[in-house]
Amino acid sequence: LVIVADQMLTGYDARLLNTLYVDRSLELQGLIQAYSRTNRIHGSDKEFGTIINFQFPRITEDQVNKALKLYGSGGKSSKAIVEPYQIAVEKLAIKIREMIITLPDPTEWQTLEKDEGKKEAFLLAFKEAAEQHNLVEQYYQYNWDDASFGLSYRKWLHYLGAYKNLMQEPDGSCLDIPINNLVGKTKLAGTQVIDASHILSLIGSKATTSDGKQTVDTETIRIIYQQIEELSNMGEHEEAELLKEFVAEELEPGNVSSDINFDDAFELWKKDKRRKVVYEISQDWGLNTALLERAIDAYSVANPDDIPFIEDLMSNVDFALAKNKKGDNLLEHNILLNEYLGKVIPKLKIRYK
Repeated sequence: LVIVADQMLTGYDARLLNTLYVDRSLELQGLIQAYSRTNRIHGSDKEFGTIINFQFPRITEDQVNKALKLYGSGGKSSKAIVEPYQIAVEKLAIKIREMIITLPDPTEWQTLEKDEGKKEAFLLAFKEAAEQHNLVEQYYQYNWDDASFGLSYRKWLHYLGAYKNLMQEPDGSCLDIPINNLVGKTKLAGTQVIDASHILSLIGSKATTSDGKQTVDTETIRIIYQQIEELSNMGEHEEAELLKEFVAEELEPGNVSSDINFDDAFELWKKDKRRKVVYEISQDWGLNTALLERAIDAYSVANPDDIPFIEDLMSNVDFALAKNKKGDNLLEHNILLNEYLGKVIPKLKIRYK
């Protein structure tokens, strides 16, 4: 809470400030200076400020209009005052309806992957809806309203997940995110976060031991797959697919030892899975397997264009042993290998992180 005196009005500037409580009559340049303390943008979560007047609301409205006309081209050069909350909500509902037309069921986002036209239409429509939602969310009156907005909050999160999945980059990032708090998680029954850790914990809590192995019943398997699907719908498709493989290959056949918890079992399984994939890639291209493992370990998403040990990998290629030669000679093979490594190393780092 900051109490601002007249002497501070022209010098005080804090982008986090979003509400000004006014207990005196302000006019002309004094009004503009005071109100402007709240108009500093702070990312998409704060695009405008709020003024609460305690005195003479009707007179204050007239003074605001006079000040805007004199100092702000009548308020027409740029939007000086945001519309009432209900108008902003109605605009959001329109954007949401337009978005739904481009993808009626957000859990079927994969149907858009190979249709660039439909994909672009959905991405644009979602972005516009999300930007309007960000605006609506900044009003004090904001509260998710299924009826007014035109869909449930859970379905909105599914649309958010569809956007994330379709915008996913090889390095695991999601470009051009138009919404606050893209965390890839949702709440179960209003309290429990659904993520890989929660799903593995659920498995562990339901597992029983028999002959030194851990197993779960059919109903638990159904619930696990249901929650994995929900994780995918929330924008974590890659991780969901990996969990699905783990359950199908290790849990259902009863391959998990009773001496290990499921978090550790999943990590060991991922390492073994990556090791096999790296070996297959090395055999195909004639690469040094250990060197490729080191390159993946050293790769950092903070420097996506920097492929570690790339020169060593290229210089150690054994063209004669490559099972899948990409040309008539080593030079042609290495040209394509260089491009391939720039894509596959980030992908493996993210997938088996």
